[in-house]
Amino acid sequence: MLPLSDLAAAIKQRLRIEVAVFVLVLAIVALMTLLSPKVYRSTSSLLFDEKPIDPVQDAAGGDRDLSTLLSTQAAVIKSDLVAAKVVQNLNLVTPDILSQWRAQTGGAGDVNVWFGSRLLNGLEVVPDGASRIVRVSYRSNDGAVAAQLANAFVKAYLDQKLELQTDPAKTYSRWYADRTREVRANLETAQAKLTAFKRRTGIVDTDSTNAETGRLTDLQSAVTSAEVGSADLGSRSANAASRSPDVQNSAVVSGLRASIASKSAQLSEMSVSLGPNHPDRRAAQAELAALNSRLASAIAEQSASINVASSAAESKEAELRRNLEAQKARMLTLAGERAEYDVLRRDVDSARASYDQVTQRLDAMRLSAAAPTAGVRQLDVARASVLPSEPNITLRLLLGLVLATLLAIGVAILLELARPIVRSAATLQEVTGVPVITSVNFTNSSTLDHLKPDKKAA
Repeated sequence: MLPLSDLAAAIKQRLRIEVAVFVLVLAIVALMTLLSPKVYRSTSSLLFDEKPIDPVQDAAGGDRDLSTLLSTQAAVIKSDLVAAKVVQNLNLVTPDILSQWRAQTGGAGDVNVWFGSRLLNGLEVVPDGASRIVRVSYRSNDGAVAAQLANAFVKAYLDQKLELQTDPAKTYSRWYADRTREVRANLETAQAKLTAFKRRTGIVDTDSTNAETGRLTDLQSAVTSAEVGSADLGSRSANAASRSPDVQNSAVVSGLRASIASKSAQLSEMSVSLGPNHPDRRAAQAELAALNSRLASAIAEQSASINVASSAAESKEAELRRNLEAQKARMLTLAGERAEYDVLRRDVDSARASYDQVTQRLDAMRLSAAAPTAGVRQLDVARASVLPSEPNITLRLLLGLVLATLLAIGVAILLELARPIVRSAATLQEVTGVPVITSVNFTNSSTLDHLKPDKKAA
């Protein structure tokens, strides 16, 4: 085995060969790098909101599992739906592509989906849950195409995500629009029924009911008073009207009784002094008879007036009772109408509440359908890279330098082993087995010039 000093000397002496090997290997590596197919990578990034904003409620949504969200959205980006949208947006379907599609599928399916699935081969989506970022990269042999497709996938995803979020709202919006027309028709029908009922019955508000109740109360009081008056007059009429205090105490009857008493006293005096046929006595008797006749007539008239008053009171009581019964019937009818009115009014209130609720939900659905609520935005735009990502030129050149250096040193060592040269006293002693007495250094001696031709000849 050669000593390290001889190896170092051999490497130094064969420097030209080593340089040649080094340059050759490095040139081969560089040539292979230049001839290798170039693959360019362009990357765009998406930033997801930690808590999405609800445009309808104007508030942040609840907490969510971010890693699950990013993984799900990464799968959406790599879906055939997004890829087909990229093909549509970029108009990538050419006549040649159509021919290939028909040849492979027989025209079955969607050419956009078919060609989009081929584009997915160069797509790479990497979610980063720690930073709420998803990186979308595309690999192509053209840097501009890689950047274009990376940005196209991001745009198609953003459009598709917004569409996926707003489509349900649009569907519900159409449903609520139909429902709004239905509840509006119900409200109009209920209002029409209530209006027709008011027009037919005359009920407008609760004041009419209160007025009818007050009238019933007044009639009840009037009937009670009439009953008392009629009972009093009836009792007086039922007894001897002529002996009634009202008749006996009347002014006419009292005056006549006083006149009769006076005339009777005068007649008694005349009967003492005058005979039965005396003209004065007969005149007094005639006057007394006339007064008694007038008293009887007055009593009869007063009794008749009491009977008339009693009959009038009974008639009034009967009329009041009829009015009271009619008012009770009116109140019963009014109560039924009022109950029907309340039912119709509740129907209107219920229909109006349903209409207001459906209208409010319709407005909310329309706002949700129109509001940009994707909850994600593009953070970085992919740009065409100057250097390819594959092959890695810098890495290959570094590896080429290392390989060229190792091969150059290896060639020098192999040549040294194939044709060893004594380069030191230690090597000479090891080879011959004879001790070395001394050594001469010809490095700075002119003798070396004389020895060189002999060395070449040897």
